[in-house]
Amino acid sequence: MLIFNFKFFYRQRKIKKYELIMGFIGLTNYKKSSDRLNNKHHKKFYKDQTLVDIKIQQLLDAGANHVYISTDDDKVKNSDKVTFINREKEYCDNIKQFSYVLKEIFDNCPVEDNQDIIYTFTCCPLFSRYDEMYKKFNENKLNQIAVHPSSHYFLDIRKRPINFNFGLWHTYSQGLDPIYMFPYAGTVCKMKDLREVSYMIPREFEYFHLNQFEAIDIDTQEEFEMAQRLYTK
Repeated sequence: MLIFNFKFFYRQRKIKKYELIMGFIGLTNYKKSSDRLNNKHHKKFYKDQTLVDIKIQQLLDAGANHVYISTDDDKVKNSDKVTFINREKEYCDNIKQFSYVLKEIFDNCPVEDNQDIIYTFTCCPLFSRYDEMYKKFNENKLNQIAVHPSSHYFLDIRKRPINFNFGLWHTYSQGLDPIYMFPYAGTVCKMKDLREVSYMIPREFEYFHLNQFEAIDIDTQEEFEMAQRLYTK
């Protein structure tokens, strides 16, 4: 396996001027460690593919001109359309403030501010409709974030209803306002929109709806195994 020289790559990227590319660029990230599911990003998920492999291929299949991956993994291989970007250990420790981590990822992605970007985490392998997200982005001229609308009854930690009321004011499920789950499955916008807020949700956006299977966000062994069974069907 080719071991990529991150330091050399990073120096070259910093001095090179990048041109705006028609279409979109894919951006994702992962780190070697995982607190809740050990080795999550290196476990074989489907055949010989990991979650990272699958997400890269989904972005390419959807039409990405190039995919960049921010990681502290030093055992990676680049290709013509896939480039790994080194992320320092201090931005991979679950201690650094999250917005600082995202700022590091966005600032080190070698694309222009006006570049169309699809940014996603790797832990939603059942969602791959990035071509549809990008089409909606272009048609509506609005940023898109992938969400799952859930029309169920929700209570908060203090036992208070969130989207319904107790007693005489109870609403049938058909009349409930949905609660939107954001599973880090995808954001479509300009690169400058992410850099402006140092966050994966830009200031202005509309919802792109996922079904409940597409919205599975893998954090535990149970979720990993459930997603595996669904993915192979």
